[in-house]
Amino acid sequence: MLSNLWNRISTQISTQLYISFGGAVVLIIIISLIALFFLSHIGRVQQDINQKNIPEMTSAFAIAQQTATLVAAAPRLTSSTPEQFRTVAGTIDLQTDAFKTQLSVMMENQGESEQARQIQSDGIAIIKNIDRIKLLVRERFDLRESSLNLRDEFQGIQSEIAPIMINEIDDQMFYIMTGHRFLDGVQSPGSVHFSESEFQIYRRLFELREAAAVAAQLLGTTFVVTDAAMLQPLRERFQATAGSISRSLDALKKHEQGEDHPQNRPNSRSPDPLKNKSLHDRLSWIFEDLVSFGRRENNGFDLRSRELAVNDELSALLLENRTLGIDIVARVESVVNDSSLAAGEMTSKAAAVTATSTRLLVAFNIVSISGAVLLGWLLVQRRLIRRLERISNQMQEMADGNLEIAVDTRGNDEIAQLANALEVFRNNALEVQRLNLVETLANQLQEKNEELAHINEELKRAQDQIVMQEKLAALGELTAGVAHEIKNPMNFIMNFSEVSQELLEELIEEVAKIEASGNTEEEYDSELVEEVAEDLTGNLKRIHEHGTRANRIITDMLRMGRGGGEWQPTDLNVLLNQHALLAFHSARATDPEFQLEIQEDYAPDIGEITVQPEDIGRVFLNLVTNACYAADEKRKMLAAADDESEKDYQPTLKLSTRLIDDGIEVHVRDNGTGIPESALERIFNPFYTTKPTDQGTGLGLSLSNDIIRQHGGEFRVETEEGEYTDMIVVLPLDPAAHQVIDTSEEAAEGEDSETASS
Repeated sequence: MLSNLWNRISTQISTQLYISFGGAVVLIIIISLIALFFLSHIGRVQQDINQKNIPEMTSAFAIAQQTATLVAAAPRLTSSTPEQFRTVAGTIDLQTDAFKTQLSVMMENQGESEQARQIQSDGIAIIKNIDRIKLLVRERFDLRESSLNLRDEFQGIQSEIAPIMINEIDDQMFYIMTGHRFLDGVQSPGSVHFSESEFQIYRRLFELREAAAVAAQLLGTTFVVTDAAMLQPLRERFQATAGSISRSLDALKKHEQGEDHPQNRPNSRSPDPLKNKSLHDRLSWIFEDLVSFGRRENNGFDLRSRELAVNDELSALLLENRTLGIDIVARVESVVNDSSLAAGEMTSKAAAVTATSTRLLVAFNIVSISGAVLLGWLLVQRRLIRRLERISNQMQEMADGNLEIAVDTRGNDEIAQLANALEVFRNNALEVQRLNLVETLANQLQEKNEELAHINEELKRAQDQIVMQEKLAALGELTAGVAHEIKNPMNFIMNFSEVSQELLEELIEEVAKIEASGNTEEEYDSELVEEVAEDLTGNLKRIHEHGTRANRIITDMLRMGRGGGEWQPTDLNVLLNQHALLAFHSARATDPEFQLEIQEDYAPDIGEITVQPEDIGRVFLNLVTNACYAADEKRKMLAAADDESEKDYQPTLKLSTRLIDDGIEVHVRDNGTGIPESALERIFNPFYTTKPTDQGTGLGLSLSNDIIRQHGGEFRVETEEGEYTDMIVVLPLDPAAHQVIDTSEEAAEGEDSETASS
């Protein structure tokens, strides 16, 4: 029994192959494990060097370089003028972004090391300082501008006070000495003008002039002071001076309110109304301006204090940035030294592991190659390849149709079993050739044809439903435009009807006058009667014209819903204008913010041509609707991007017609988004659209192209993406003679269902 089992095992090729390949697999696994072990170790070393040490040193050098750049750029920012500030700030922003990127790379390479965290902390502090410096520099620009405006205002107040005070002091001295308040006025008694009260007024005027000079000097000093500690004493001295001014004004008012003061006497009045006011009233407004100038919010003291504080903070930030930059450079040098030492140690270890793994792999490869050569010669070549080649040749003969050659079935192993199975297959194949395979295949083909026909009918019904829905959607969108178009003629009808009624009343009144006189020979206003009659006739004509216009709009809309139509002479200029207005008012009704400038350039010499006006109108409607959409989309894109060119952009639609040698060209040109070059070849394909899925089905241009081809015409497209699109319709002079008639059943059905325009 054991002998039979051994003989069976020794004759089974599968068992021999299993044993041979099993040994080879075990050997390969051992070699692979050894190689993987050494390669993994080398890879880890190399990975540590490539992913840690080298990037650490690279990022460290980059950080040091960019730190020096940022630290050096900050003083340029503080010393820049307002015109240079934006350029300098933009350059620093780019350098800051690069610096942030290098900090992130360093943290990824070095992990959470103390040096990396400190470098990142210092770097973030430098970035924050630079951001703060930009804010402070902008604030300093604003403060300097405000100071200049304040200085101009102060100089204006100062220039007004000096002459006013000199004039008032001179006038008061003249009055004390002469008793004349005015040159042509009444002289006051000596006891009045040469009194203590008048001398007190004179003294108060001198006090006010001196106080004004002191206040002006204090306010002027604030614009040039360089020490913030000096501002508070100046402010306090100004407050004291302001109090002195207030007290002098109060005392001046008190002296003026005395009963003996000439200002209170009728004979002291001056023909100049300003001179009739009291000194207090004449001077209080100018001193109030001076005092409020120094006390109001954001006065010269406040602005100068803030400007000095900004300068101090800028100096502190620049010094801090230099200190942080020095610290970062020192830490970068430490990181580079540590990485260099670690990389050297890892490289030495990798070299030793590489030498050991090389020796072991060479030994195992020699053993593996020797075993593979022996196995290939004894088992594969002698027992497998030769016999399989023989069976393969016999199978090729059978595949070529030669089933008469018997298969060699000698042997007792799997190949012999394969030969026996091939022999059985040869015998069965001879029997199968007698079957009527052609009839079976024909039956299957008939079933497939019936299935495809059923699917084609379902597809046609679905397409008809989509086209009908598209037509209804287009009619719904046009409802608002049609309503607007009908409203205009109806308004004319109502207005002319009312005017006609008034004219009739005037005519009746004129006739009634004649009848009331009882004298038929009495003269009457014949010109008035003729004028009223002419106006009535003109109004009735206009009522008839606009009624006809409203009726035509409704008729066109109904024809559009039905599709098709009769061939009749049509003015393309009028047809294009009408449908352009329908599309425009439809867009306005859908989006109240929609705006469009329509430019018309119609050739007057094209005359009328015979077309189907409903279908051609549908083409014009579709082209104008697409142009309105493209121009409005460009406006929205510019507005969303906050583009400066939005202010200069005006959505424009240009409609033009012209007569060419063999036909008529109709141009519908917009300055919208244009058509991408990738989509230009597919725009006339059914169901292809560049609009969102809820705003178009892709049938509009496809159906329009079919209508134009049925009229013997063609489409041309000129476009530049982002600039303009010019849709050009070319029609022959006699489209009815060039119409394309499709006699197939599918074309007839498609004509009924696919004439709606999107």
